[in-house]
Amino acid sequence: MSISRAARALAFFLALAAGLPAAAQAPAAASQRIVLPADVTPDHYDLDITPDASALTFKGKVQIDLTVHAATREIVLNAADLVIDHAALSGEAGQPSIRYDEKVQTASFGFSHPLKPGHYALSLDYHGRIFQQASGLFALDYQAGGASKRALFTQFENSDARRFLPCWDEPGRKASFTVTATVPKDQMAVSNMPVAEAKAVDDKLQTVRFAETPKMSSYLLFFGLGDFERIHRNVGGVDVGVIVKRGDTANAGFALDAAAEILPYYNDYFGKAFPLPKLDLIAGPGSSQFFGAMENWGAIFYFERDLLIDPKVSTEQDLQGVYVTVAHEMAHQWFGDLVTMAWWNDLWLNEGFASWMENKVTDHFHPNWKLWLQAKSGTESAMQTDARDGSHPIITPINDVLQAGGAFDEITYEKGAAVIRMMEAYVGESAFRDGVRRYMADHAYGNTVTDDLWREIDQGGGPRPITEIAHDFTLHAGVPLLRQGEASCQAGKTSQALAQGRYGIDDSTRGERVWHVPVIARTLDSAAPGHGVIAGTAGGRIEVPGCGPVVLNAGQTGYFRTLYSPAGVAALTQRFSELSADDQLGLLDDTRALGFGGLEPITDYLNLTVRLDSRSDPVVWARLAHTLNGLDRLYAGTPGQARFRSFARGVLARGLARIGWDRQPDESFNVAIMRSAVIGALGDMGDPAVTAEAHRRFDQFLYDPTSLDASARRTVLAIVGRQASAADWERLHQLAKTAKSELERTEYYSLLGAADDPALAAKALDLALSGEPPATTAPDIIGAVSDRHPGLALDFTSAHWAKVSELLEPDSRPSFAPHLVTGEPDRGLADRLNAFADRNIPEDARQEVRKAVSSILYQAQVRDARLPEVDRWIATGR
Repeated sequence: MSISRAARALAFFLALAAGLPAAAQAPAAASQRIVLPADVTPDHYDLDITPDASALTFKGKVQIDLTVHAATREIVLNAADLVIDHAALSGEAGQPSIRYDEKVQTASFGFSHPLKPGHYALSLDYHGRIFQQASGLFALDYQAGGASKRALFTQFENSDARRFLPCWDEPGRKASFTVTATVPKDQMAVSNMPVAEAKAVDDKLQTVRFAETPKMSSYLLFFGLGDFERIHRNVGGVDVGVIVKRGDTANAGFALDAAAEILPYYNDYFGKAFPLPKLDLIAGPGSSQFFGAMENWGAIFYFERDLLIDPKVSTEQDLQGVYVTVAHEMAHQWFGDLVTMAWWNDLWLNEGFASWMENKVTDHFHPNWKLWLQAKSGTESAMQTDARDGSHPIITPINDVLQAGGAFDEITYEKGAAVIRMMEAYVGESAFRDGVRRYMADHAYGNTVTDDLWREIDQGGGPRPITEIAHDFTLHAGVPLLRQGEASCQAGKTSQALAQGRYGIDDSTRGERVWHVPVIARTLDSAAPGHGVIAGTAGGRIEVPGCGPVVLNAGQTGYFRTLYSPAGVAALTQRFSELSADDQLGLLDDTRALGFGGLEPITDYLNLTVRLDSRSDPVVWARLAHTLNGLDRLYAGTPGQARFRSFARGVLARGLARIGWDRQPDESFNVAIMRSAVIGALGDMGDPAVTAEAHRRFDQFLYDPTSLDASARRTVLAIVGRQASAADWERLHQLAKTAKSELERTEYYSLLGAADDPALAAKALDLALSGEPPATTAPDIIGAVSDRHPGLALDFTSAHWAKVSELLEPDSRPSFAPHLVTGEPDRGLADRLNAFADRNIPEDARQEVRKAVSSILYQAQVRDARLPEVDRWIATGR
């Protein structure tokens, strides 16, 4: 599953602005794992469903072939929001008793005598709901040709298959599935496997039966239905297709090309060819606050903005985002689908690996995008979360499947990916790949735990076993901090002393915890790296070829913070232009994070910001723009903001002078991303020249929509939307109402919420619940308002929670309000959020509330303690 772009953007902003402090611990989880009894297991599901899309209901019949392993009077499986109308077990007379437990979402079938061990068939007739949020079987409405249409899809991860059919809804209870559906003849039904047979029922209906799936976990089952079209091609014997709502095939070609390019690479890398006869990428209109795509085996679901490319509105960043998301979900077809974690505490085996693989395959085919460099933003967000009390290990205890939704976070995804990259760099690319191939071969169609992977890699017999290192980074929370000590150079080699501690942003996270930390270092006078492992409180030394300033974590493949000595950071600052783009960004990130945390002067970071020049990578420039923009938000309402803006605009103006407003024929791909970030930050900081140019181009765009390419269009519209007058707002509103595509319509509606003017922001909030925007877009509008008016957005959400909550998936509800105010330095918002939570969020679902409150308090602390340092640096002329 890919986390939604909104969630990733929020984590990235928090990492750039500052870290999070100690948070109150979540309530203790159940001490024992709550799972279904092991005495009965499923072998095969024969499912027959009849959806009624207009009534938002469906009927189902399922025959479950099962095995009773030990005598029992009861069969217990999962069911939620289902009513079982009839039940029968082969070889048993009469109907068993049925007992529901809503709390643990089970249905129990009782028998008058113990069932003997053996094979049985349990037949169930039932009915259920079609939801309007992405949970279970759900509906998405959209406009087409002036008419409203409805499409159906399913979303089951982590525990919502039980809302579609009674089943053993746990990842370790694998079985095969045969799906049959009675559907309108003029609509396309889609599932994990190809259609095996279709028969007419009458003039309007047909019955479609799909081929039987391999053994798989219940959360990977998929069903979709709608007025769809499909484009496809054969790739190595696999029918690869993209399914879209009718009329959108022109926007699906890029995703199909990406999938066709990636599939042979994965077949080779994993050493096992994709085992299904077809692979569909399925686009649904709208969006989710929780996820962007889901890896259903052979039938991957995406929201449209994560799969389709519309040349009018899709930017270079969108294009990269689609490719990366396609790569992520396709990696799951092996890591997650073919081989599945045994339980949700090892979720990172799915998500961490897919997050790493998305960068690896993208960098292979598109090295000019520099995905590893861009991925540093994800590592930063993970480190900032991991630096606070209340973080969790990558492998985190989950005793109740209903808790698993909380594990879909930056620790599982981004820290997981960073640790895998570090392990690969440590053992070597070939040895790591060979271990992955053994893992796939030995565990295909089965379930695993993390140590199964480490064992397979260690079996390669390389000189560097990884299990000890891997356990340190996966079984314990926290970020190592390496402190640079003295260095000496003799005979062309530098001996560098390093000490180890824990990077934390408060006293409770700066303890004695130590790791086995693999380190790669080099000197600026030699390209050859040195390798070593720093372990224990005493630290150690690493030998590096060459003399001169030492770059620690060279190439930035390690998951740790580096605190350079004053002399070390001064030397690297002086020769900043000689660092690689990765190491420039690493030095910027470390000095910023450690400076905000009070572990080194924030001036170390500020001294680097003026060192960027025309040779600096566009990704580094884009990150600097985002960071300075984040600092400006902390300055809001303070006397020092005008002076800081003058400094920041001066820095960013150098970047804009290098690239200009307009795309050049020979510019590198990421320059457009830099341009958007730099101009956007200058616009947010009120640069007069940028503001005037944006409004000039907007006026021209209204007259001639072709006058702006997609990237420039989004940047210009964002500035105009932020600074909108009432007339501008109405123009944008009209563009939203008349937009031809769902992608374009969603973008315009979100812009309406971005206005600085609080009266226009309030108008956007009212519009969000008016019924005019698509239902899945309304939360995006509220989120857009929160960017400039968090208190207004929170108060509106609180006042209209009954309506707002109905627009959110269950997994998104506890986090929606906290995300509106996370990162703000207003302590009063913490009290208002807590009051909202007391009324609306159960105590055991307040993890995001606690994180948001602690973030608010820390941002206020940073504003009070660090901004004066920045003021003095600026005032003294640096």
